Amino acid sequence: MRSWQIFKIWGIPFKIHPYWFVILFLFSWSISNQVNLSSGDIYNTKEAWIIGFLTSFFLLSSIISHEVLHTFVSLNQGVKIKNITFYFLGAILQIDKYCQTAIGNIKIAIVRPLLCFATAFVLLLISNYGASQELISINIISRVGILNFFLGFLYLIPIGSLDGGNLLKSIIWHFSGSKHKGRNFLNKVNLFLSFLVLVFGIICLFRFNFYYGFILSFLGLFGVNSSKSESQFFKIENILKFSKVSELKLKPLRKIEFDSNFSRLNTLIKNKKDASDKYFFVTNNGRWTGFINENILKNVSIKKWERNFVEDFKKPIDSFESVYSNDKLWKTIEKLEKTGEGCVLVLNAADIPLGIIDRSKIGNFILNKLGFNLPSEIVNKLNYKNQYPLGIQLPRIINLMKQKGDL
Repeated sequence: MRSWQIFKIWGIPFKIHPYWFVILFLFSWSISNQVNLSSGDIYNTKEAWIIGFLTSFFLLSSIISHEVLHTFVSLNQGVKIKNITFYFLGAILQIDKYCQTAIGNIKIAIVRPLLCFATAFVLLLISNYGASQELISINIISRVGILNFFLGFLYLIPIGSLDGGNLLKSIIWHFSGSKHKGRNFLNKVNLFLSFLVLVFGIICLFRFNFYYGFILSFLGLFGVNSSKSESQFFKIENILKFSKVSELKLKPLRKIEFDSNFSRLNTLIKNKKDASDKYFFVTNNGRWTGFINENILKNVSIKKWERNFVEDFKKPIDSFESVYSNDKLWKTIEKLEKTGEGCVLVLNAADIPLGIIDRSKIGNFILNKLGFNLPSEIVNKLNYKNQYPLGIQLPRIINLMKQKGDL
């Protein structure tokens, strides 16, 4: 669904999603009902809707103003932001580069809750010294202040995506000197809190209120699963960062002698075991001299196969995209994705070809490291399509790691 740009500051577009207006309506309706139920005959239905709408509008507007100041602090800490889109009670930031220091992240994480508390303090101070609490304007100011107060506490909950989670992670990072310790500690806290919510939800489900118990159980279960997924994500990052190409099982090179004609090439193609293989590497007395794509047969008439030789159609072997066996896995994936072939040649320190790796080999290696063993049928299918298994977006993970300064 398309978002609309409402303004642009420091070269950053601030957008608003259509769901923002849905939340505006729902908040207006909820608050107006609350006013009708709690105020007796003080306000009529029209006045209740005015209070509900203006309270919701000024609350969501204060969130936008807080985000502008939060963006200012983020930019000063080296964050590069592409755009910001307001959804429900916050915003989604599309970030090109994250802050690289623990202190900088602490400043970024604390600014939004502090702005909420400061807004609440000023508005509640005004409402307390207002002429009358029954005035619509004073009622609105008071409600916006209270909601900002609770919003500030909501932001401070130590959950990964909230400011409280980022604050806790950054504090641990600062005192331990390790970003990974901060992330792991936060994930353990998330798992613990989610488990408590799940247990409390189950108790509510059978002892108190089925509706609230169901919601809490669902949220708790979602949090537990999210923490486990985050833990797996950490492991994938470490595998990409520290593993080397030499740890992977390579595809053996398909050899063909330089003086073989196309009929011989066709025979070898018919006998190949891996349907995804399309290259033959040319040898001359044990030396690697080049490579040839089997699809070249489609461009040559069958009548000429006996008279055409591999040597005349081969390409230099150094033109095949290659990596070294001691290269890091994440660098290899970057190089692989830049090629149109979906595979790279692996060389040893003496520039001698050892084998080939492709997406399926890399994906299976990572899954094995995580303790997953796919059935042979699925592995064969992945080999044929040359895909990363289970939809793992390794290039996106690498880009995210680079943005966060982890590579």
